[in-house]
Amino acid sequence: MGAGVGWSYGLRRLIDLNKEMELSCKKEVAALLIPSSETLSMFTILEMLMDKEEKIGKCFKKSGPAGVPYSDFPTFQDWMANWTDNRNLEEDFPTKYFQTVGSNLSAAMEKGLDVIEPGCGAGRHTMAVAKKYPNSTFTAFDIDRAQLERNKVACEMMGLTNVTFLYADFCAMPEEWNGRFDYLMIYDCMHDLPHPAQAMAGLKRVLKEDGLVTMMDINTSSDMPTQVQTPMTAVMYNISMHHCMSVSLANGGVGLGACWGVELAQSMLQDAGWKEAEVRVVKVELHAIYIMTKGAGLH
Repeated sequence: MGAGVGWSYGLRRLIDLNKEMELSCKKEVAALLIPSSETLSMFTILEMLMDKEEKIGKCFKKSGPAGVPYSDFPTFQDWMANWTDNRNLEEDFPTKYFQTVGSNLSAAMEKGLDVIEPGCGAGRHTMAVAKKYPNSTFTAFDIDRAQLERNKVACEMMGLTNVTFLYADFCAMPEEWNGRFDYLMIYDCMHDLPHPAQAMAGLKRVLKEDGLVTMMDINTSSDMPTQVQTPMTAVMYNISMHHCMSVSLANGGVGLGACWGVELAQSMLQDAGWKEAEVRVVKVELHAIYIMTKGAGLH
């Protein structure tokens, strides 16, 4: 079952109780409640956030900290890996994702591209794509050194030889990467960064003359009165306040948060040097995919 069914249910009643005290639900609802459900695994983040209430509360005081740092979320990478695994399985990633992107991406990957993923976390996206496209080479980087070491072990267990995991900062990508990559792929990362404008400014720089960037992020509107009409909004703002905004602010950042919105993302990309004609946005349920073409794109 696709993720769309799960998000369409939003906050509706999922389970019915009759006078005989028997519980029942529709088949599609039952599919949401199994451990491998993408929707259910996403909501397990609430368990991870519950014990942060006191610390988040202190951030609202004038004398309090700006946010709660990543170090206070030791299980975040495990949660993100589980959510990603289940979402990738339900959505047949990367096949359907690349079909949505188009831009000759799959055919070019078959021939062989030099690919980079910033903020790779547990590396689930990179490893899935690397497995499907062995002719392409992959560089994935993150600021979590311990997770990077776990990623290397996972790659060895999968027999992947076309992936390199590195420690690096997305907001300050090395100069030696200038003009090196054909394709840069970003998944649910940009809104967590302390300085996303700096990260966006580096996107074109590390691409070859003809290249492609895809950025998957949360599909919301930057206009709050518009966004609150969506049933899932309260949940998304809650999660964003407790984690996404908080970790950015704790690192001296701007605190965009998960609900920064498509309009602001498009404006920031233009400020980073992407012309309107170079950016295409495809909205798919919970996510928006920003497809940015440099030069002639992929061949």
